[in-house]
Amino acid sequence: MTGVSSLGTRARRSVRAFAQPRADALAAWYLQRTRSAPRDGAEPPPDPRLQHAIVDQFHRLYYDDPGTWRDTHWLGVPTLKCPLDLWIYQEMLQELRPQLIIECGTAFGGSAAYLASICDLIGSGTIVTIDIESNPERPVHPRIRYVLGSSVDAQIVSQVRGMIPAEGHVLVILDSDHTAAHVTRELALYAEFVTIGSYLVVEDSNINGHPVLPDFGPGPMEAIDSFLRGNSEFVIDTGKQKYHLTFNPRGFLRRIKPR
Repeated sequence: MTGVSSLGTRARRSVRAFAQPRADALAAWYLQRTRSAPRDGAEPPPDPRLQHAIVDQFHRLYYDDPGTWRDTHWLGVPTLKCPLDLWIYQEMLQELRPQLIIECGTAFGGSAAYLASICDLIGSGTIVTIDIESNPERPVHPRIRYVLGSSVDAQIVSQVRGMIPAEGHVLVILDSDHTAAHVTRELALYAEFVTIGSYLVVEDSNINGHPVLPDFGPGPMEAIDSFLRGNSEFVIDTGKQKYHLTFNPRGFLRRIKPR
């Protein structure tokens, strides 16, 4: 997660705009439950539209609160992610036991430290994390390798290509510049490294109104749509959104076939 200050400014401007829709959605939900409750007292099935509206309203509430993801830490290191997404990551790592995790976008190094801790627990995996900014205070861990430079620079991509293991899964996480143009370029460059059955995760696809920061402009979600158009190698794994709140809606892309 990068560009925290600019995202935070936009988030604060969005609070008032979404306050009334949040209240309206909750009121509609309670009204629907009251009217549709069967006489035997069983819970009525949820209306998908209302469920979606409620999840979106809570998503905005959670995202706009400066005391949530902006104040999340792993072993004392700032980790700018939703904890529910971090839990999904540990399930993915336990399932795949990847030999290499490529992370585009390092920030404070909290997510790299978290991934390294899970790799310690399962006994396998190395993290290479790329960022244009250096930070001497990032955590040091034998499983983490920091790479300084742009994730779309040809030399950086070539360097990463040289780290791809001969065997085992490779997982890629895109979390650097969130503009659609940059994410589209990353998708084109890093998709080839993802092994069959593993994932290419596009983070922060919730921005540009999906459902937060509606004024951001084309971002990760738009890049995902473009990438998947006519692409049969990857599919969206909606099961990774099982906790409803995710900062990466439609962003867990599983590779199902080779090029």
